[in-house]
Amino acid sequence: MTATGRIQPWAPEPPDVSQIVTEDDTPVDDFPSEKQQRLLVQTLYSSWDGPGVDEDGTPRTFVAAANVGLFATPKSDPLVPDAFVSLDVKLHEDIWAKEHRTYFFWELGKPPDVVIEVVSNR
Repeated sequence: MTATGRIQPWAPEPPDVSQIVTEDDTPVDDFPSEKQQRLLVQTLYSSWDGPGVDEDGTPRTFVAAANVGLFATPKSDPLVPDAFVSLDVKLHEDIWAKEHRTYFFWELGKPPDVVIEVVSNR
């Protein structure tokens, strides 16, 4: 951990993620569920300025996403919440690269701050 309490990024060398399934393209939600997920994420990006600034005046960043896999370790199965928010992280510029395509805790340095699962209508 750093002095600010954040988890250090994976060191010294990132793990091989070539065998990790980061997407399976299997639709599992219905239109109402998808709409709720979209509203949760879009609202944050369209109307929230973010979590403010840090001690030196630098704007803090955040990531909000829906139905993205959360991988705690390279060998663990992912959790795939309906939506999540993670403060003080920034996605890699090349999100198409396999090693940046999903939320790897060791790459982004921490788990999300808020995880939301919408209750099924059943």
